[in-house]
Amino acid sequence: MNLKSYLQTRAPVFTESEIAPIHLADLNGRHYYAFAADVKPPSGGKSVSDEELEAVITYSHVIRQIKEEAGRRILQVAPLWKQQNACVDLYLLGDRTDLTDGEQEALTKAQDLLAQVQVLRERSDTIEASFLNGVAVDYLTDKAWEDDVHAE
Repeated sequence: MNLKSYLQTRAPVFTESEIAPIHLADLNGRHYYAFAADVKPPSGGKSVSDEELEAVITYSHVIRQIKEEAGRRILQVAPLWKQQNACVDLYLLGDRTDLTDGEQEALTKAQDLLAQVQVLRERSDTIEASFLNGVAVDYLTDKAWEDDVHAE
């Protein structure tokens, strides 16, 4: 990660610059920016410590918006009541070896539903990491949440 913070009173202006950082947050009188790996940040910035990074992630509007979009997409696939039912089915049926056909079907559906939720959570993490690495992703489009976009 190429993260730098600048005092608010001394932060560089990027309006007509070839450098296009991602503004992550304003905290404690500092602007926090993520720069792409091949971009040299302007001088005057301070490297972001792990403790600061945690605070930036917590208070970043863009990270919060990505999480909200992930939540919206998760609820679209699996409303809370379905997630709760799936968890109950996993808890009650997951360790049993004497399942009826109906119970096995319920267990399989529960596992599939929660796997879909996990895929969306992992994609959210990938999109968030992309922003922290200075690479913006249009996370409001379906393309950002597709499998092949994040394959390596």
